[in-house]
Amino acid sequence: MSDTKTIQLRKALSYGKGDQAKTVDSITLREPTAGEYEKAENAAGVYGLQIALIALLSGVPVDVIDQMYTSQIDEAADFVGSFGKEAISGMKASADEFELVLRSPVKLTADESPLNVASLELSEPTNQQKRKASAAGGTFASSIALISIVSKVPKNAVRALTARDFMAACAYFNGFQLRRTANSDD
Repeated sequence: MSDTKTIQLRKALSYGKGDQAKTVDSITLREPTAGEYEKAENAAGVYGLQIALIALLSGVPVDVIDQMYTSQIDEAADFVGSFGKEAISGMKASADEFELVLRSPVKLTADESPLNVASLELSEPTNQQKRKASAAGGTFASSIALISIVSKVPKNAVRALTARDFMAACAYFNGFQLRRTANSDD
């Protein structure tokens, strides 16, 4: 899987006025971070999460992305969604505790700091932890909060996780739903 994807637009799109006018004939996307999912969720408004995330990742205004053909939006969304496919396809019941070794360690400072993380120590959340995390807002904001609370890692570090690492942590938490099936002995 490539870390970036450039999509050639079938119709060039323009925005801005006068000296600030720009025309784009392609957009380049990359793997999002957990924080970018959260930003897109907050900015979704009338355009929706998918359009907001594509705009954020490409650096092209959301109203310009909204003018793209739907097949090209789908192509962009498929690329962005590909970073979570491994976590979703490997869904299984979760163990009580789990160390998630990050594919891409987070290094937010040059110093030795809790903001720099190479792995997350995760465990089954308590109901209290889930309630506290859900107060953070939408789905992505709540997931970031839950990972932060359970792993005892600051939210800024969790927001810097790559999509693949973020989705793996989310899949671990979702695995507790699989574990508690009717024929389970847990």
